[in-house]
Amino acid sequence: MTRRLDTLDLAGALVRLRPHVPADAEPAFTLLAGEQEILRWLVWDGPASAAELADHYRTWRYDDGAVSDLRLAIEERASGALVGSLTMRFGGHPGQGDIGYWIGRAFQGRGFGREALALGAHLAFRHLGAQSLYAWVFVGNLASRRVLEHTAFTLSRTVPGRILKHKKAVDEWHYVLLANEWRRLRVDFRPAHEDLRWRDDLDALDEPARPFPSG
Repeated sequence: MTRRLDTLDLAGALVRLRPHVPADAEPAFTLLAGEQEILRWLVWDGPASAAELADHYRTWRYDDGAVSDLRLAIEERASGALVGSLTMRFGGHPGQGDIGYWIGRAFQGRGFGREALALGAHLAFRHLGAQSLYAWVFVGNLASRRVLEHTAFTLSRTVPGRILKHKKAVDEWHYVLLANEWRRLRVDFRPAHEDLRWRDDLDALDEPARPFPSG
């Protein structure tokens, strides 16, 4: 029997985190398609179509036994508009999670990324039993670096040529946030709304689906 997250709804003053659904595909495709100012900072080259995203969003909890993903929409609270996406991936080392995110260009610079990342850290440390989160950022992505550092992530190291992007080696910054540092540095953080519910499920795995890179 597996205890699985069944309902997830977290909100701050600006944004709401909720499970992705296929209906997010069209607005997400509009935010991403051809937007090189976003895509050049992602491992992933972006979707070929809205249908590709709809297939990905059909399963918001992905688990293949070794890797477990949560695929969450970032929604503006005031309008209900989709503004971006956040993924948390657990696997490999117990208690360690990898977090990635993107924000549509029209919604950048308004604090949405900072609040979404803080909600993600709260989710990981308060509810998912994580002891550390890490994020990989292409060297030069100063906007993402500022978001991470505002959320109490610390630059751990720079790794030359860690991945290939368009057949070119790309250097990456490795950021880390420990649970005890989050609690110490962001002791004042509280979601404005929080609804998480769990259920015991006889099925150990969700229906298999292909994972996307987190960022």
